Amino acid sequence: MTANAERHVFFSIAAMVCRVLLVGAIVSMLFVGISMIARGAGGNQAKDIVPVSVATVLADIPGTQSENDGSSSAAGPGYEVPNAAGIQIPKPLVAVLTRDATSQRILNAWLDDIPARDRRDFVAGLTKVINAANEHTASWEWDNRQRYVAAAMSEYARMAIDRVTEIADAQKRAAEQLAGYRNAMGTLLGIAATLTLLLTVMAIERNTRPR
Repeated sequence: MTANAERHVFFSIAAMVCRVLLVGAIVSMLFVGISMIARGAGGNQAKDIVPVSVATVLADIPGTQSENDGSSSAAGPGYEVPNAAGIQIPKPLVAVLTRDATSQRILNAWLDDIPARDRRDFVAGLTKVINAANEHTASWEWDNRQRYVAAAMSEYARMAIDRVTEIADAQKRAAEQLAGYRNAMGTLLGIAATLTLLLTVMAIERNTRPR
């Protein structure tokens, strides 16, 4: 086999390999692009707090007067709820905050863990829990009734804040995955551009080769 023939075979094989790799890179870019679009669409959707049902809250705390006898609802001092600024506080919650000044600091701390755009919904859900707890304990002694309401409020806040944390973690994972897709797309574009350049050079060499 002559040198020209060997050279022709080499370039033919190299061109074929480059074409196969280029097709693979293009297919991979399509897959990554679709994944990026899907992930971006999911990440751009509003992530609101999934409402915590009243029944779920009350099911997680002692439901009888005897079980609540002796429990404590006390906390640190405080007289303001700065994180509730701009939110109309419903009367049932106002009654709790007025009756027990320590609850104001507790509520403010809860709201600090809730995104500002979700705080109004948090307050509304907390009020529903207070109403349900008051109905459940209507015949109880005053102290036990207040302890039960406080326990229901705390359980609701715990569940809501846990869901906020889960949403934040999911958004973080989605952002990291999207960044990985972008890096992969950049790498694939670089590979595709290199292969295209090689194929162009080989085509020029073949067309200009002396026959």
